[in-house]
Amino acid sequence: MRVLALGGAGEYGRHAVRVLASSSLVSEIVIAGRNLGAAQSCAKDTGEKARGVSIDVSDRDRLVVLARDCDIVVNTAGPEYEIVLKVLEAAITAGTDYCDIGGDGPTTEAALELDSAAKAKGVTALLGIGACPGVATLMMVHAARQLDRVEEVRSCGFFPAAAFGITKDLVRGYRETSHLSAGWQMFMKWGTPPFHAYRGGALVSIKNKTEEMKTMMPGNGEIPAALVGGPEVVTIPRSIPEVQDVYTLVSWFPFQLNGIYGELGGRVAKGELSESQAALAFLDLIVAEQEQWQPVPNGFPRYGIRWAEAVGTKDRSRARYSCWPTSGWYGWRNNPTPVALALAAFKILGGEITTHGVLTPESCLDPLPFFKEVARQMLKTDEPGKLLNETWQTL
Repeated sequence: MRVLALGGAGEYGRHAVRVLASSSLVSEIVIAGRNLGAAQSCAKDTGEKARGVSIDVSDRDRLVVLARDCDIVVNTAGPEYEIVLKVLEAAITAGTDYCDIGGDGPTTEAALELDSAAKAKGVTALLGIGACPGVATLMMVHAARQLDRVEEVRSCGFFPAAAFGITKDLVRGYRETSHLSAGWQMFMKWGTPPFHAYRGGALVSIKNKTEEMKTMMPGNGEIPAALVGGPEVVTIPRSIPEVQDVYTLVSWFPFQLNGIYGELGGRVAKGELSESQAALAFLDLIVAEQEQWQPVPNGFPRYGIRWAEAVGTKDRSRARYSCWPTSGWYGWRNNPTPVALALAAFKILGGEITTHGVLTPESCLDPLPFFKEVARQMLKTDEPGKLLNETWQTL
């Protein structure tokens, strides 16, 4: 079968392409991106199954032609909030299956509105199957399943600035080339209203500035965090109808970065800055101030952590359940995004996912079996061992 790997020469794309090329299901990979040289270089590194082509996603007709000639579009191009809808619409027009790593809440809302169109064309389109959303969203579902009755679920990330390896030279390079990574643009877009939150069983609008909140980090107590515009508030209630509150939170360290992050997102919302300008201002601040900030405290995860939490009732008592991946198969330095994406593509190509329409990970994947597949690929072993750490708290 033939795969169109859009953005396949990028950081996540190259890794996903290698995993895709390793399967007998895949006969050819068309690596497509704006930079023909990079696409061709990636194809050469990948092997005889791959070839590189150039594509501008604004050229819808060419995108449809490329997609129509393939069995699935695997999209890692970014920034996601500018790319996903264009590529998804082209794939549906072409009648070609689709999957991506998109994590922007408003974009996911718009993409889900294409469900009827995808069904009419017999297309399976799986959104947001990377580390977050994707694995993180499936952790939220797993956490909710541990309770008899669930009231609230959260996806939380602790981000130590020092773990990102941000240097003056790196930021200078971004400015000189006018090429800021799509990941940093996406980080800033997360904290930029307007986006939806889910409170009291209904969507509410966050319009001007993201909220500062408190959250419980496993093993370390309460920490400050910022509410962000992830897709979970839209997708989780579809799978857990009784849930009343859904949160996606990020906590930067040093903690004063949370307020700065929110202020910059508010300026983007007002039109004072673009996402790229705000992200560069955030990076400039990290570089300028990093020597004065305290190191990550003892006991805190040095390279960050992402966990899911569910609050509700267990055995007639109110309880909080939290879970997070064991070290080795998921972390900032071993990001499972490309592997999760490639495995999802295999499930669509191999007929394990047969439902047509625009899908989310929790609508078609069982958390623990999928985590085991990801861990096997990440660790190169058939027996990855324990997949999740977990804690219980009676409230």
